[in-house]
Amino acid sequence: MNFWKMLKIRWSRQEISEWGSLKKTAYMILPLLIYFVVHDIVEILLWAALNQLMLMSSEELNAFFVNHAYTVRGMVNGTAVLIGVAVIWSIVKKEIGKPERTENHDKPVERTVTEYMILGTFAFLSSLGLNVLFHLLKFTAVSQSFTSTAKAQFGVDFLTGIILYGILTPFAEEAVFRGLIYNRMKRCFNYSIALAASALLFGCYHGNIVQAVYGTLLGLLIAYIYEKYDSFAAPVLFHSVANIGIFAITYYKGFQELNVWKSALLVAGSLIGSIICFIYIRKNKFSEKNI
Repeated sequence: MNFWKMLKIRWSRQEISEWGSLKKTAYMILPLLIYFVVHDIVEILLWAALNQLMLMSSEELNAFFVNHAYTVRGMVNGTAVLIGVAVIWSIVKKEIGKPERTENHDKPVERTVTEYMILGTFAFLSSLGLNVLFHLLKFTAVSQSFTSTAKAQFGVDFLTGIILYGILTPFAEEAVFRGLIYNRMKRCFNYSIALAASALLFGCYHGNIVQAVYGTLLGLLIAYIYEKYDSFAAPVLFHSVANIGIFAITYYKGFQELNVWKSALLVAGSLIGSIICFIYIRKNKFSEKNI
C-alpha cells in the first residue's frame, strides 16, 4: 500500500492501536501539513500574479487595489484556504462521513430546528461574552500581532467579510481541525486528549496570543458540540454564527461604545445565557447515550 493511500483510509481504533508512535503522528499531522503547504504555495502564486497584473494595469485599477487592500488580501487568503481544503477533501470526507462513536455515544438521532437554534444562540453568546471580556480586561491590547491581524480582518468590505468569515473560513477550519484532526486524534488516543489537543492546535493556528486563547476556548466548545450533535453541520454552524456575530459588531464599532459597566453587564448576561444553552445541550437527548 502506498503512503498516500494509507493517509486517506479511515483506519479503525483497533487497527491504529497496533501502530507505532511515528506512524500515528504521520497519520494525524501529515494531512494538516499538506493543507498548509498547498495553502502557502497558492497564496504566494496568487500574490505574484496580482503583482504582475498591477504592473500591467491602469492607474485606476491600481488605485482600486490599494483602496481595497484588506478586501483583496482576504479574497487571496480565502482562495488559498479553499484550494488547500480541496486537496485534502478526499481524506476529510471519509472522516466526517462516518463519525467516530465513543463508548458513550452510540446511535444518533435526528436534530430539530429548535436544537440548532439553541446551538446558534450558544455560539453567539459564548463568543460575544469572551470578546467583551477580553476588551474589558484589555487583553486585546497585549499583542501587536493581534492588532494588525484584527485591522486586516475587519478592514474588508462587509459582504466579503460575511462570505469569508461566515461561510468559507468556518467550513475550511472545521474540516481541518474537527473533521480531520479531532476525529483522528480520538481514534489514536481518546476523547479527552482529542478534545484538548485539537482545541490547542486550533488556537495556536491563529498566530497570536489573543486569538490563541480565544481559539482554544472556542475550540473546546466546538469539539464538544461536534461530539454531542454527532454531525459535521453542528461545528460549522457554531463557528459561522460566532464569526458573523463578532464580525458584524466589530465592523459597526459596537465594542467601542461599551464602557466598563456596560461591558460587565454584557459579560454577565452572555455568561448566564451561555450556561443556560449549555445545560440544555448537555441534558437534551441527542443520542441513545449522552457524553
